[in-house]
Amino acid sequence: MLREEFLRKVKEAAGLESVKQADRAVRAVVAVLKAELPRDQAEMIAAALPEDLKLGWEMVDSYPTDILEREDIYYEGSEAAPEKERPSIIPG
Repeated sequence: MLREEFLRKVKEAAGLESVKQADRAVRAVVAVLKAELPRDQAEMIAAALPEDLKLGWEMVDSYPTDILEREDIYYEGSEAAPEKERPSIIPG
């Protein structure tokens, strides 16, 4: 599978408006995974990916751990959010 095909599938599955939004979402998920997974597991994932997706995986830097440990970033204002509203990593 090529990255372009993968991103189109993410776009459709997530109901996003564009492949660019899908790319941002995938990059965010990969960055968090790379920061949270032990290095050997992240390397195993990369080794198991088709070459084009592996290149995409390797291009994304992991988020710094100190940012991920700040719960206030994720939950800021969450008490005021209506229950029906779904969280999104896509701005707008």
